[in-house]
Order: sequence, then C-alpha cells, then structure tokens
Amino acid sequence: MRDDENRKENEITLEEFINQTGKDKVKIEKNETKKVTIHKRENNSGMGEPAPYTIARQFNWGAFLFNWIWGIKYKRWSLMIIPILLFLPYGFLISIIASIWAGTKGNQWAWEEVEYKDEEDFHQAQKSWVKAGIVLGVLGLIAASPIIVNKLKSLEIQEDIDLGVNYHKFLSTAELKIPQDIIKQTDSSDNNSDILSSNKFVIYWLRPSNERTLKALSFIQTQFDNNKEALENKFVLRPDIKTLSDEYSHIVRLELEPKCTNEVCINTWLYKKCNNGFCIINPKKQTYYKVRTKENIIPKALSLKKKWH
Repeated sequence: MRDDENRKENEITLEEFINQTGKDKVKIEKNETKKVTIHKRENNSGMGEPAPYTIARQFNWGAFLFNWIWGIKYKRWSLMIIPILLFLPYGFLISIIASIWAGTKGNQWAWEEVEYKDEEDFHQAQKSWVKAGIVLGVLGLIAASPIIVNKLKSLEIQEDIDLGVNYHKFLSTAELKIPQDIIKQTDSSDNNSDILSSNKFVIYWLRPSNERTLKALSFIQTQFDNNKEALENKFVLRPDIKTLSDEYSHIVRLELEPKCTNEVCINTWLYKKCNNGFCIINPKKQTYYKVRTKENIIPKALSLKKKWH
C-alpha cells in the first residue's frame, strides 16, 4: 500500500504499460537517410573543351584522308568546301592544304564533339577511320587494276623495258624542229643535203677521227646490226668522222667550215647540233631528237620507230 500511496498521479505500473502497449499496437520504425553519390567524369570529352596535350598534338589521318566525310560525323561543316575546291583552277592545291589543316586540328575537334570513355577509346575510334581508308584504297586499286593493266599494255611498257628504253629516256631531248630557214637555204649541192630528202630516219653524228670515236662507231654499228630486224630497215647510220691534222686531233668539239652555197644550210646546222651528241632525224616531219650517249642510240631508235611509224 505504501507503493501505491507513493505513486504519483500520472505514473503507471509496468504491468499496466505492457497491457496498454498490446492494445494500441505501437510500431517503432527507424528512419534512414538516403545517400546520393556523385561520380566525377575522368575526362572532358564531348564538352567542347580543349583536349589533353597527348591527344591534341597528334595528327588525325581520318580527318586528312576523308576530310569532308569525317567533317559530317564531327559537325565540322567548314570541311564541306574541300570537294568544291577541286573544281576550281589550281583548287586541288588549296584542298591539299585544307586537308592537312583538318588532320592537324582533327583530334581537338573530335574530342570536343563526342564523349569518350577514355583516351584509349578515343584513339580506337580514330584508328577505325584509317582502317576504312586502307580498305577503300585496296578495293579501289583492285577495281582499277584492269584499267591499269590495259594502259600498260597499250603503252607497251614491258617491251620498252626489255629494250632498255626507259632507262635511257632521260638521256635524250624532246622532239625538236629543224629550223625552217636552214631547210629553205639548203641547196642540193650542199654537203649532207640528201638527209632532208631521205626516205629513212637518219642517225647522224660528227666526230674527229681518233681511237675513242672509232670505238664508239664500232659499238654503234654492232648494236645497229644486232637490231636490224627490229628496226625494220627504217633507219640508216650516218657517221661523219673527220680526219684532222695532228695539232687539232685532240679537239672534241669540231669547229669546221661547213660547205654551203648560201650563208647557212643543213651542213651548218649538223655541225653545230650533232658534234657533241647524236642526232636522230625524221626528214619527212623535219624534226629530230638529240641523244647524249652511244648506248642510248639504238634503244631510242626502237622507241621512235613506233612513234614515227
């Protein structure tokens, strides 16, 4: 009774608390605070910001090779002008410069426009353009190979190579004209005037008579005889070997007085043009080639036989 008497008015016993809890079904809950995690990106690609130096400094071959096509992918519309430049005079030079500029800036542009996982992902994406270029180049070469083969056949390059023509082409001049005033002033009584009326192509050269020039003559004659069938009797050798006095025998460049009825004639021209080389003359066309070495004469004649046929 003492406990009951000592209990305050608002206090309850433990038994009463348990009974009261069962009736009210008190539910105790724990409040949890949700956590939000913010992950920071490892690169700034696709955000229009400068690319890392390791990327920006490298040349982009995809942008260089495909320029305007690559520009569509990465929204660089200024590159669309490159194919248009090809239709302008010397525009291909400007287009080459523009392509180099695109290759130089390509990595920066691609990094600004597209989001990549990392630098390795970026490089793999750009390498795919180069791989595509290689594939297209190989396919283009395969497609064009029949045209190339036919072109080579038409030019008969293989035959020219067998004859050594290509090796010697740089040792001769282009086809040149014999001056008309020389032809007009040449009289039938002039030395070598018959060259202009010859029905064959004439191989002419002027030299002093000495051991060296005689060896050259023998070499040319042998080469000429060995190729008579191929030359089809369309050429004639016309060596003009001059015997000089002993005191002038060492002179390679002959300074002789040509025999002409008029002031100048074909003899004058031959002495001037063919004393330090070899002239292959086409009388009908009144043109000639000047060949610089004895080894080149017959290969050049074989080449001209096709051209002058």
